[in-house]
Amino acid sequence: MFNHIKRILAFLSIVLIYFIAKEFLDLYVSLQAVNPFLAYGFVVIAAGVLVYFVGIPVYRILKIPRAPGPLKSEEHLDKELQKRFEILEQNPYLKSIEYDISTVPRTREGYEQVMKVLKKESAHIRNKYVNGLFYSSAISQNGFIDAILILSSSVNLVKETFVLYNGRVSNRDLWIIGKQIYYSMAIGGSETVEYATGEIFSKLSTEGMRSIPFFDKILGSLADGFVNAALLTRVALITDNYCSKLIIRSERDLRPSPAFIVQTATNITGNVQRRLFDEMKKVAGSKIKNAATWATNPVKELFERVRGKDTGKEEDYLF
Repeated sequence: MFNHIKRILAFLSIVLIYFIAKEFLDLYVSLQAVNPFLAYGFVVIAAGVLVYFVGIPVYRILKIPRAPGPLKSEEHLDKELQKRFEILEQNPYLKSIEYDISTVPRTREGYEQVMKVLKKESAHIRNKYVNGLFYSSAISQNGFIDAILILSSSVNLVKETFVLYNGRVSNRDLWIIGKQIYYSMAIGGSETVEYATGEIFSKLSTEGMRSIPFFDKILGSLADGFVNAALLTRVALITDNYCSKLIIRSERDLRPSPAFIVQTATNITGNVQRRLFDEMKKVAGSKIKNAATWATNPVKELFERVRGKDTGKEEDYLF
């Protein structure tokens, strides 16, 4: 049964790759119709982005020293704790904040105490990338560009998480994380998409904002942005679990539920969403200046209006 599910997932992922490739070709043909050199430039830029934001980070991930992975029993717990504390003593982040690890007992409780410190910084990294992807993919309005954004965000988030914990997972676990990234991108996690889209629709419908110009276009773009943010949140949580968990009962302990993923993504993007919804209320029923600009990309215009009123606090608005 499990093998059948894996085959179905693989088939669906191939189908989605076809649509991503189609989006790329459509964009290329559109640019070529304007100017052939514009289309060639797009290909060169896309290749450069993939090399710089995906290829190089992947190479750097592989160069990071391996760290112990989660145990499935307490049989060698003492030895594992000793090994992990030796790594933690050399952790650059803990040194940078002058965390005195020598005072922490070499026990399971002591290990969890240190993990709380690292998890807090890991959440900061996660928030930065998830908010950034929510913004960029909401205004991109192209499946191929979304795919690049998700891939580059995922790879760089994973790299920064490994650097934070001062070690990457084993090649086997790295392959598993890679497959999770691939399937998350390819399929979107059916339940996650369902929860995420429901979250966007419920928020907007309760506000009664059907009078907003280009409402359907804004709705679709924000839903896409939030779904992508939820997918990246899934990757981030799985990677963090691989790096921080000491003992697991099964591989399922490393993969959070769709409901938890969406709730986490909602908490991360919640402040940005509230600002957007407040701005949408103000736009509702009012005359739109620069109608042509709004018609082209209303979500971008909405974000720009919100950014113009930003408090400047990085933790509140990470783009």
